[in-house]
Amino acid sequence: MSDDAPDESLTSVRSTEAELKELMGLFDAPAFARRGRDVEWAVARTLEISRRQRMEMLEMVHCRLRMWAAATSGYHDWQIAFTAPINYLWQITDAKDPFWSNSTKVRPRVVHSASRDLVSSLERFNKRWEKWVNKLEADTINRQIDHYNKYYVLEKECVVGSAKLAARLFQPVSRIDTDWLFSQFPLIQVPVLK
Repeated sequence: MSDDAPDESLTSVRSTEAELKELMGLFDAPAFARRGRDVEWAVARTLEISRRQRMEMLEMVHCRLRMWAAATSGYHDWQIAFTAPINYLWQITDAKDPFWSNSTKVRPRVVHSASRDLVSSLERFNKRWEKWVNKLEADTINRQIDHYNKYYVLEKECVVGSAKLAARLFQPVSRIDTDWLFSQFPLIQVPVLK
């Protein structure tokens, strides 16, 4: 036997290994795992789309917040124009923290104008955001969620062989509706002008 001849035992091992890998590639995760992964992805995608849309709608609010901070300069006291603090606006709108200049010259007319513009912008945002959330169609994802809640435990039981083990740690997923979306991305409380 020459050294150049292929060893048949190596060839058969390689072909068996390749066949096993091909066979394993035909199968995916169990149905319950795929169902859970798909629902998780769909909910995360809905949240990301909503977050992007909200940030787009908040651009003018961010602009008005910067203008208000510039108008109040070093004074930056909400009491000049509002009946209550407005610090919460930067956090709830995901706006960058305000930059306060060191100037002590505050023109009340400019501050009141910037304050009115900020309030108008917030009111417009709330109307637009409420309209967008109410128009969001979640029928497809809610159908996925309903199927997940209905079949996940059953499909898992088929794999693990125990209803008790299958139901362990199972948490039903809430349907996506306007209340749920508003809890994730609320309307903004509009400050009251003096």
